[in-house]
Amino acid sequence: MLSQSDLQLASDPPPATSRAISEELRENTPHAAKGPRLLACVDETPMARAVTIHAGAVARSLGLEMTLARVIEEGGRYGAPVDPIEWQLRRQEHHSQLRKLAEDANGPRQPAAVLLSGDAGDELIDWSETHGTTLLALATRNDSGRHALGSTVLRLLEHGSASLLLVPPQARVAPTYRRILVPVDGSPRAESVIPVALIIARAHGAELILVHVVPPVRRLSGFRAGQAQDLHSEIERQNARGAREHLEQLRLRAQEVGLVVHSTLLGPAEPRQATCQFAREKDVDLVVMSSHGATALSDVPCGSVAEYLATHCTMPVLMVRPNLVTGFCGDDLEPDGQSVFRFG
Repeated sequence: MLSQSDLQLASDPPPATSRAISEELRENTPHAAKGPRLLACVDETPMARAVTIHAGAVARSLGLEMTLARVIEEGGRYGAPVDPIEWQLRRQEHHSQLRKLAEDANGPRQPAAVLLSGDAGDELIDWSETHGTTLLALATRNDSGRHALGSTVLRLLEHGSASLLLVPPQARVAPTYRRILVPVDGSPRAESVIPVALIIARAHGAELILVHVVPPVRRLSGFRAGQAQDLHSEIERQNARGAREHLEQLRLRAQEVGLVVHSTLLGPAEPRQATCQFAREKDVDLVVMSSHGATALSDVPCGSVAEYLATHCTMPVLMVRPNLVTGFCGDDLEPDGQSVFRFG
């Protein structure tokens, strides 16, 4: 049971602005954890429990301290006075919700919790940077369309640096994973997340599935019809052969830590749709992937494949950014289970 020192129920009147409220809550909420942290962002919707369960599953796997966060978004003009009675009622309601979620976290110890007030995206980024958050977990709730990331997720992608665990409405609410999928495309960025996936898989006794989708070759020009078709077929065969050999090397190296590791080569096909469909067909519980793959465009918050999977997959997607893989060495994964995961 969380004590009042974990979730302050202050009786003093609320400050005059939402920004001041946010600052007061930060100062009065103790944070005993000093190591890398996972911040699970919850709201009033039924998705809060799913986010908490999946966040706990990943936090335990990676050795992250977990904190639950609830952001109270103030309405009206910035700086408008806050009604003291309304504020205290809302605050107590959110405290009760956080206590219940903390009790359902299903971990060796209950997570800490914090109440923030203001714009959700800004507050989560600010708190994360101040308290050394490595990973943010939240729902992919969208406000504009069926297959669109919510405004808060987009804000965190565009202006934050932490990795993201994105939980869709269709995700199973289960504290353990059976199958974990890692999409690779031959780039070092995509493959850099394999050690992260291995650690999670080993913690859950899950199977790891590596999948590479060979994209179709673009139409060739400047050749006669027969020559173009022959050359096109030969390029596809060469691409598939190279991808298959590389994928097998990755599989053999990954299974050295004592896990069941499968690999699948798909295509030629469009990587986004093919990967998403494959994840559904294999009944995958979690997708672990890099935020950027082969294109590695620095002017976009995430690659097209990562964005598509985050918006279309029916299972959580752990979108790994450089902050989660910096300083990690694959050699730290030893069959005796004494691996060390370092965070940069």
